[in-house]
Amino acid sequence: MNTTQPGRASTANHVPKSKPDARPMRFALVAGGIAALSALAAAIVLPPRPTPQQGSQVADPQPNGTSIQVQRPIKYVQLSPGQTAPPGATVIDAAAPTPLTVVVTLPPQAAAAPTPVVIKTTQSGRVVP
Repeated sequence: MNTTQPGRASTANHVPKSKPDARPMRFALVAGGIAALSALAAAIVLPPRPTPQQGSQVADPQPNGTSIQVQRPIKYVQLSPGQTAPPGATVIDAAAPTPLTVVVTLPPQAAAAPTPVVIKTTQSGRVVP
């Protein structure tokens, strides 16, 4: 006894729809995640760049071909008795004359106090004469 309603398909012949394969997209997401993680790790753990000798001027090359002169600070270290300077270090004798520092203090100049300017406005911001 077949009791199907008109306009309604039979469920016995129902074939499930095929879904798209998710593997290519999963592979793309995993590959992108690995690339991002690798770039992050490389940015965090960069190999150290060799530093030039302290106190020297270094030309810092720029990508557009120009260079910038950089003055590196000089670090002075006082050695204890019995210590020796590392190879290549410039040694200054402790008995050498030190540079003279002159501090000039100028008296404060008497300046007239500025007079305050009062501007009256309404709540909307319009200036009241």
